[in-house]
Amino acid sequence: MDGEITLKSKDGAEVKLSKKNAELSTYIKDNMEDNKPLDIKEVDEKTLKIIVDFLNHYAGVAPKELEKPLKTTNLKEILDEYSCDFLDKLSVEDVSNLNVGANYMEIQCLLDIVCAKVAVLCKDKTDEEIITLFNIKETFTEEEKTKIRDENKWIEENL
Repeated sequence: MDGEITLKSKDGAEVKLSKKNAELSTYIKDNMEDNKPLDIKEVDEKTLKIIVDFLNHYAGVAPKELEKPLKTTNLKEILDEYSCDFLDKLSVEDVSNLNVGANYMEIQCLLDIVCAKVAVLCKDKTDEEIITLFNIKETFTEEEKTKIRDENKWIEENL
């Protein structure tokens, strides 16, 4: 694919991306039209620029797929150097926003590494520590927490 596409963040900022580098985003590939900005309604300008940096680095070729479940919490052992450095530079808020953005834009390789980072951040933390870490405002009742834990025991068993 030749040329560029303009991506428009939810706060109205426009960011250019080559069509070749956009190949890792199913959402962009499925929705781009010539000479028309593509609205990325769930992603703010800062997060969109971080995503575009990621896409530009990989230039349409996905990094090695992550083996799941994760075998270690040391991301340096399972990710390439760029992805580790990329994640290390992010705040917890950036990680949360990237999770939403990668999911919305259907960038599976980015979503995988961001989810790995979230898993590592949550490993061995109490519910209260996770709520504080991610600045979560609403919490579940004890009954809801118990139900969620029971339904998702497989997650803890695989970390």
